[in-house]
Amino acid sequence: MRNTEPKKDKRQASMPAPAGRPGRWSFEWPLLIYPVLFLTALGLLYLVSRSTQRGAPASLSSAHTTGQAADVPGLASDAPGTAANPAASLAAAPNAQPPKPARPGGAAGHPILPDNRAAKPARSSALATRMRQAVEQGQVQGSAKTAALLCIAVDDNNHARIKQCLDELAARGDEAVVPLNDLMAGEEGDTGLWAATALARIGTPMATTALLDRLAQTKEGSYKEQLCQRISNLSNHDSWPLLLDAVVRTDDTAVVRAAGASLSGMADAPVLDAVISRYEKATTDTEILRLADLIRNVRSPKATESLLSLAGPVSAPSQDLLQDAAIEALARVGDAQCVSYLLRRLEASAPGEDGPIYNTITGIDSPRSQDALLYAAAGSKEVSAGHGRTAAIYALKNYPNEKTVALLERIVAGEQNEKVLTAATRTLDAIQQGPHTVTASADALQESEQVLPLTPVQK
Repeated sequence: MRNTEPKKDKRQASMPAPAGRPGRWSFEWPLLIYPVLFLTALGLLYLVSRSTQRGAPASLSSAHTTGQAADVPGLASDAPGTAANPAASLAAAPNAQPPKPARPGGAAGHPILPDNRAAKPARSSALATRMRQAVEQGQVQGSAKTAALLCIAVDDNNHARIKQCLDELAARGDEAVVPLNDLMAGEEGDTGLWAATALARIGTPMATTALLDRLAQTKEGSYKEQLCQRISNLSNHDSWPLLLDAVVRTDDTAVVRAAGASLSGMADAPVLDAVISRYEKATTDTEILRLADLIRNVRSPKATESLLSLAGPVSAPSQDLLQDAAIEALARVGDAQCVSYLLRRLEASAPGEDGPIYNTITGIDSPRSQDALLYAAAGSKEVSAGHGRTAAIYALKNYPNEKTVALLERIVAGEQNEKVLTAATRTLDAIQQGPHTVTASADALQESEQVLPLTPVQK
């Protein structure tokens, strides 16, 4: 019997598969689970990222701020991750900054972001940075270290430390001049000005030379003017020859002003003698005018006797520019001797020639002058009603205080002389129209009652 089975298998193997039935090359459907899970994971990561950046879940937001951003004001604004790459937002999350809070008043959905300028740390100057490194590495000692600490204190705005450094540098004297001069040369700013302040406090010829040289090398501007003000406070008497040379010889007007201002505060008999000697030998108009201005601006009480001698007798008319300058300087010094001289000179002036001295007296404003002016305004024996007394009353406008107001009120209430009454009324009105109302106390009124009445001299 024939076996037909192999033929049957061969036909079946050669027949094509019916339509719709998958062959061995078809994709199995369970494999779709993997891409679905991947896309779902991406979607969940995107939602978590959005939630973190908007600050909704407190637990996720705190995870970003712990140990880093929680202590930093003015943080970055809300910046959601992109849908195309949501995982990138989470990858950067440990280093990212949480969203800024909205300031009150912002429209819903449109927060007003805070101003970050105040949150930025102040940038230290290059000079301060170098000074910090030098101190930390022990590269400076002595005065150089104190000068470096001054620079750092200025950069840190530490006024207590600044004062301490100034005291230490002033005590070191010339030893501190070189490092302080280096600070001035290193930076035209607060550090340079504080260094100049320290040098002015030292005030020795070496320190004065450094200051004047630096001022002359500084270009015109606000910094130069501030530097000039610091140098004007020089008070070390040992430096007056240098200052006098600077007044006469330099072409820099700022140096002339600074040196002259310092001399005016320390002037005494030796200084005035030297000025007078130079004046007599001067050969140019510039030198003559500068020396006369130097005398005119003297304000030191140590110069009173020399100024009185230079001003001459009260009855003698002025002879030259230097004598006129001395008379004006007496008004700036303003002690009792100076006021007395000026009042007596006014009384001795011929009619029609008393205008300049009268104006000089009414411009007196030195704190040392008030008591002498009050006494003259009350009618001292040195003054007449229409001259010295009225001049003293008008000068009292520069002293708007209780003592002045009390005396003027007494004069207005009981004075019979028309010129004196007019002067007192005008001066009292000028004081009361000032920025601050002044009222005489009971003690001030009692004191003025003890001064008045005085019998003025008759001219």
